[in-house]
Amino acid sequence: MRRTHNSECAILLLLLVTAALYAHALDFGFIWDDPVWFGRVVDTPARTLISPMPDYQFYRPGTMLYNRLFLRSDETFTASLLHAAQIGWHLLNIALVYALSRRLGAGGSIALAISGLVAWHPFSYQAVAWAAPQQPMAAALQNGAWLAYIEARRQRARYGLAAGVSIVLFSAALSAQESTVVMAVLPLLIEWVMHRRTIGKRHRWLVLVYLLIAAGFGLLWLQIPRQSSYTALTLDGSVGLYLVQGFIFPLIGRPTGYEPGQTTAPVMLLALTGLVLGGLLIAAWHAGRGRQALFGLIWALLGIAPSAVGLRYSYVHLASRLFYYSSAGVALLWACALLPRSETGFSPRGLGSFRHLWRAGGTVLLALILLQSYLLLTNSRRMYTVGVAHLDELIQTVRTLDRADETHLLFVNFPDRYAPRRPPYPLGYWGVTLAPISVDLGAFPAIAVGRHPQTTSCSVPPLDFDARDTGPYQIDMRGEITPPNQLYHLARQVDTVYLSRYSPNGTFVLEWAGAVTTTPSTPSCQLARFGQTICLQQAQMNRQPGHLSLTLTWLSLSLAQPHDTIFAHVGTAYQPPIAQSDGDACLGLLPLNIWQPGDTIREQRIILLPEEIDPAQYEIRIGVYNRETGERLPAMTSEGKALPNDVVVIGHLPR
Repeated sequence: MRRTHNSECAILLLLLVTAALYAHALDFGFIWDDPVWFGRVVDTPARTLISPMPDYQFYRPGTMLYNRLFLRSDETFTASLLHAAQIGWHLLNIALVYALSRRLGAGGSIALAISGLVAWHPFSYQAVAWAAPQQPMAAALQNGAWLAYIEARRQRARYGLAAGVSIVLFSAALSAQESTVVMAVLPLLIEWVMHRRTIGKRHRWLVLVYLLIAAGFGLLWLQIPRQSSYTALTLDGSVGLYLVQGFIFPLIGRPTGYEPGQTTAPVMLLALTGLVLGGLLIAAWHAGRGRQALFGLIWALLGIAPSAVGLRYSYVHLASRLFYYSSAGVALLWACALLPRSETGFSPRGLGSFRHLWRAGGTVLLALILLQSYLLLTNSRRMYTVGVAHLDELIQTVRTLDRADETHLLFVNFPDRYAPRRPPYPLGYWGVTLAPISVDLGAFPAIAVGRHPQTTSCSVPPLDFDARDTGPYQIDMRGEITPPNQLYHLARQVDTVYLSRYSPNGTFVLEWAGAVTTTPSTPSCQLARFGQTICLQQAQMNRQPGHLSLTLTWLSLSLAQPHDTIFAHVGTAYQPPIAQSDGDACLGLLPLNIWQPGDTIREQRIILLPEEIDPAQYEIRIGVYNRETGERLPAMTSEGKALPNDVVVIGHLPR
């Protein structure tokens, strides 16, 4: 009794620690194709949601109805609730795996080990931290069905209730995700594991019910109209090779990552998998847990079977969440091999006096696997947080816009997807599909805050190239590569321009870059004129920790010469500046020589400031010079008076 109490306290502690490990996901928003996925239930009645959708590659009526529960009256979704539900399903699944392991004959310590491996499985991060995947919910429903099945065979007075609950949960799992079909054979395997107990006639019929329900749903699923090219009955060797990594994940996972371009020969990976699985089964047999270990292996194979025979590699290699169904079986296999039986009066075959040493060594190995998993999960958390925060900047920006639904925004260098340069596993894509070009960027704020601006995306790869090239991630950006003159033309067609900036440490920042408008009539110069080229009309300063943000409004008078550019200096007259920002307008996007006469250009410049300076001593000085010759354009006041040193002072450095 005391040992059972300790195990229950330990599983409760595991659930609390796992909840804390994934709590950060409550702050995550929407990524990937979430706007399309959740948008399917907007303005859609329930009867339509349970009908086949010819424009969707799957048939998941239960998931559609489930998603509709999170739809608010303003046709938006609360991301935090969706993420809380994902974490909740994962925690429920951990508890159910523990209960199932105990019912299948595992002691408290091995059941806890199995649950720990499932809780912190490094391949599960995508399934739990992303709001859309159905794997945690479907797996919890499945495992709940099998637990109710086992309870039914133990009940006499309430057999019908337990059996009914099991059938309902299994049917719900089927409606959530079609991969549950293959799991209909698990009751047969459960009976095989629990071979020492008798099974009544009515329980034999119950075993058949799952097979009939699964067969009926499978036939229906194959017949309904669906979007083609995603699913097909096929065997792709690349898919199988990718999926076998899930069976030996502790051996090939590297928290520090693989070298860029480093590959593993398929023959080597298959040979290693075969040797490891064979060794685990032999060890489990000698540890007195051979039947349970083989059950775990079959369970894991069933978990990956739908992906192996029904999905193409182009889809599978992006989806580490597909390993979620097999994680419990893999955990059972490893735990059975590493933790031999230690019950009083039982002596494992061939183990003899090494029983305690084996168990101690296995415990250490399991602890190391959990540590490795924690480090891999932490790396995934860090990687996802960067992109999610960037998308949240977009959403918050749109939230503050007046008449956002009527606004047209241009986004430059916004990330499509990104992946670690040093992947944690040898095969597959282990990055984040953040905001693919196939999804309207304005749809992300639409489902989050109900504001849907029109958006255009393009990329200018030379900008921040060094930062991206030396950073930890390989980044693909949205939109076509756009030269400066074409970018200027796009900027004139939109209301404002935003630029994604990249740092060598791997962080992304969304910054307002500027706006280009056509001036109906040519106003007079307000602050200063530089030659006959441009006028400075307005200047605003905003000092923030570590930097100064300048918003400058220019009027283009005539075409500039090549290499003419603007500078902004922080300093004093006739002294070198202590900080500066020289370069093309709009954070480097629009060279001066492509400005069209009559246009008004508002731009932002960021000046990094040194620490501990006296603002009263330094001025903000603006001018224009030629990068090749170094000569400055003559600067004059609005009255035509020449300005000293060909610069205009717009004020002192703000405090």
